Amino acid sequence: MRNMKKTYLILLGVLLLWLVGFGLVAALDRDESIVVEDGHPTQLAQRPKFTLSSWFSGDYASEYESYYNDQFPGRSGLSSLNRQMNAFYTYSGGSGDSMVVIGNYQGSHGAGERLDNVQDALNQAGETVNPSGPKDDDPGSVPDDPALDNPQDTPDNPGSTDNPEASDPAVPDPGTADTPPEQTDQPWENPYENADAFVTDNAILILDNRAIEVPYSTYSVVASYAQAVSNIAAAMGEGVTTYSLITPNQAQFYTPEFYHTGNYDQKAAIDYAYQNMTGVKTVDAYDKIAQHLDEYVYFRTDHHWTALGAYYAYTAFCETAGLEAVPLDQFQTGRYEGFVGTMYNYTKGYAQSQVLLDNPDYVDYYLPIVESHARYFSDASMTDGIAIYVVNDEMSDSVGNKYLCFISGDTPLCRITTAAGTGRSCVVLKESYGNAFVPFLTSHYDTIYVIDPREFNGSNDPSFDLTTFVAEHEVNDVIVINYPFKINDTTFISRLNRLVGVN
Repeated sequence: MRNMKKTYLILLGVLLLWLVGFGLVAALDRDESIVVEDGHPTQLAQRPKFTLSSWFSGDYASEYESYYNDQFPGRSGLSSLNRQMNAFYTYSGGSGDSMVVIGNYQGSHGAGERLDNVQDALNQAGETVNPSGPKDDDPGSVPDDPALDNPQDTPDNPGSTDNPEASDPAVPDPGTADTPPEQTDQPWENPYENADAFVTDNAILILDNRAIEVPYSTYSVVASYAQAVSNIAAAMGEGVTTYSLITPNQAQFYTPEFYHTGNYDQKAAIDYAYQNMTGVKTVDAYDKIAQHLDEYVYFRTDHHWTALGAYYAYTAFCETAGLEAVPLDQFQTGRYEGFVGTMYNYTKGYAQSQVLLDNPDYVDYYLPIVESHARYFSDASMTDGIAIYVVNDEMSDSVGNKYLCFISGDTPLCRITTAAGTGRSCVVLKESYGNAFVPFLTSHYDTIYVIDPREFNGSNDPSFDLTTFVAEHEVNDVIVINYPFKINDTTFISRLNRLVGVN
């Protein structure tokens, strides 16, 4: 008995020493700003500044949690080990390994793709302009995806629990449908429409060689997003038109039926948001994209749409705004091969995601048809501009994330000046989905101000007063463009409200 007690005390002492040592390492080690994993640089959260206002608003706790998660000692190794272990607990659908569900997906709370080395961008971009328009260059990092909520309400019955039963038929043979086929006159059919479903609110699905993040809507939060956009419209006043464009992501189209019904139904969530907006012109990008699913409108290894998908949303915007969209065949185009995107980065620790690496995407781009120049700024004063490209057709092979060819990814503020000669200007409020959309606007506005709300009005961020900015720069239109995760992201919604002084 005495020996057992002695052994217990020794083990307890070792544990306490380990905990104290680990705590000291966590407190005293140097925080990293960027970590590179499999050739993909990722921007890490930094220690937030404590203020009373950030404490009472809840921002400090949220930002500190993101900081702790990113700076946890041994983060990369532990994350990789965790994913490797979790690979044993994924779910396969009714067709063997054709569908895998990776649960407990939390995404990232960072500010998205951004310029990490501004001097390199300056050296590469300079003031270069090519005949089709200037472009952007960026050795940037990995995009963000918000944590999925776990809502319990539906549009028709907020507050109720929506938990439909999963269907049971076997998965039909998908053939080559995981790679968008050539356009035909036949309607596109989802090969997974009747596949087995696995119920989880936070998930990434791997379907053959396509990986998909699945949004789940909390309708009370969607309503607050609608109110935030309405607040922006109200603050702009007469003479400024506010547009809302909410785009679906590919989960609505390329998943088993279960994952686009109930609270997973993105069309229902988008319609609900639009119904709750006032003073806003809403853009139906959903139907435009749905008409072109037999084309390459979404990546398979990345969470974004392609430039072609963004183009169809642009045509929907033009219809709403009374503009004439530039025909697709008028653009000079190019392609980057071998693109492996964010969905691979989030799932690469799982054995099943190797198929994504083995079947990379490509990135097509469309150069502006009018001469265009872009500069990147850190705040609303616009005194520290650095020239970047609007669309980069000269991106280095060393840049793994080729989606950064569009407006250099997520910069706080980007100003694009064009030779469109329309006498009009606009502000675009967006997250990374908007990056591929913005270059198409160069034919319709002399000046485009692209603002990332995630970069302003936080405890460590510069302030931004959108009402003053729009008035000072004589802006005609404000375009708010987001995808389903952001209309369910309370932190992002708070940032939208703060742009016009609503807390």
